[in-house]
Amino acid sequence: MAAAPGAGKAVTAILKPLLKETGLGLNEMKRRWADIAGESFSRATPEKLAAGVLTLKAPGALAPFLQTQTPLLIERLRVAGAKVKSIRLEQRTAAAPKAGNVRPLKRALTAVEEAALAQTLDPVGDPKLKSALMRLGRAVKQG
Repeated sequence: MAAAPGAGKAVTAILKPLLKETGLGLNEMKRRWADIAGESFSRATPEKLAAGVLTLKAPGALAPFLQTQTPLLIERLRVAGAKVKSIRLEQRTAAAPKAGNVRPLKRALTAVEEAALAQTLDPVGDPKLKSALMRLGRAVKQG
């Protein structure tokens, strides 16, 4: 009896033809937005992608610029693999979008705390593991 194929291979075989038809999805587009759109368009944020129409939210002052540069942005999106026919702009307040769910570190470790952490990890022989544990220890101690 042959072993069952891996779930990842089975899903890939099913989804690959579909992804070629639909192109880059909204979540992947949001994740890579700064790279795809470039610095001049990065203050606008993709909100919705339906039937080839990408809805962007942009600060009021940026909207006229985006309107004139829509063909360039569509071309950049197509190069990235998105199936975008047109762009719809929605104006929003000028407040910057949140950076995401990553919060900044509260404080740096003191020299004493850093030394204590390093001493705790002295028995660890593998340098990669030791480095990873140091990063984890710093993150835990910083809160």
